[in-house]
Amino acid sequence: MTSLPDLPPELYDCVLDCLSDDKPTLRRCALASRQWLPRVQHHLFRSIYIDWSNCYAFTRLLQSNPALGLHVATLEIEGAFGIFSMDRLHGATLDAWLRSIPPSFPPQLSNLTKLELALITIDAELVRRFFGRLSGISHLTLWACALTSFDVFVELFASFPDLKRLSIAFTQEWETGPRPIAAFPEGVILPRIEVVDMTSCCDNFKVLQWLVAQNLHTAIHTFSCSRVPWSSICVLRNVLGALAPTLRTLKVGFGDNGAMSDDFPSASSSWAQNAFSPLAALTTVTLEIQTGRIAVVPFTLLLLVHLPVPALRTLTFAVKCGEYDSALGELWPRMAATTASVARATPLERVVVCAKEKSEDGVASGASFPYRGLPSFDFAEMESAVVAAFAAKGLEKMLTFVKKD
Repeated sequence: MTSLPDLPPELYDCVLDCLSDDKPTLRRCALASRQWLPRVQHHLFRSIYIDWSNCYAFTRLLQSNPALGLHVATLEIEGAFGIFSMDRLHGATLDAWLRSIPPSFPPQLSNLTKLELALITIDAELVRRFFGRLSGISHLTLWACALTSFDVFVELFASFPDLKRLSIAFTQEWETGPRPIAAFPEGVILPRIEVVDMTSCCDNFKVLQWLVAQNLHTAIHTFSCSRVPWSSICVLRNVLGALAPTLRTLKVGFGDNGAMSDDFPSASSSWAQNAFSPLAALTTVTLEIQTGRIAVVPFTLLLLVHLPVPALRTLTFAVKCGEYDSALGELWPRMAATTASVARATPLERVVVCAKEKSEDGVASGASFPYRGLPSFDFAEMESAVVAAFAAKGLEKMLTFVKKD
């Protein structure tokens, strides 16, 4: 076997760092040289994904080599529940594994900072035995998780004093009864959340309202909420008012609601009577635009018109190109006209139209069924139409068109 060239270890580390996202190559490197093994392990175990197929193997691995747990910075755990889960239908879930995790497991993950939980039922016992003992978490994601009560979320939240970013999507199993939420134990150090990202078609605004009620929102500078129901517009207004002193970045998108078009005139006058609070610190706004939901666009643009953003400098339209709609040609002039109105009242410097297409294989991201639409977007033609619409309003120097893969 040919020996490796005699090079400084720092040079080998630099090469291995360039392969940090290429796990197959890293595994081959681990077999090639003992000298490379520590650096390879650092990258291989930096981000770990666990589901029913590998959960027991992972805990056995850490039991045999506890030092590997020190490399883990991101832990993604995906369970399964519900009638639409094929894993559940085959009896393949993480329930038994989660209940059998040894007490030594959480301390082995002492450098873990990012915890992503998906399709998991979480109760107080699980928080106290496992999740709540991962005290170094700075980024928590709950995706389609079921929490047995809101108190469970409160206990989980209070377990992470270093938490800075909270992401919640499709988690709606909050307790709806009138029972008051338990108070925090005396002396508990509570996190200062800086970034909140949520999908609000479920009742996830309850979390943000609770943060405001507990005065735990005063450090939030970035807030993102997608699929906001039209019926929640007043809740959104109140939340933005509470976040106004510190909020610098906002991303918002409305959900689908077939009845909204009938209420549009009255909605406009209602907003005029119930004005939003000035968002004096806000400098960046992103609006979600979906070509398959053209009917929602007027409401999205109406929100922009009614938001007092005196310091706005960057406006982004995040356009998701799905189903083709015959009204698509009218979208760009409407966006340009609204932007021109906003530019007259703000120090707007930059407008970005970021267009993203559905996956090329015809399957929507994260879905298990074929996408029924037939997106066939000519992005060069789209860019030309967008530039023409914004140029007609004298905004061409501000505009940047980006096709995002």
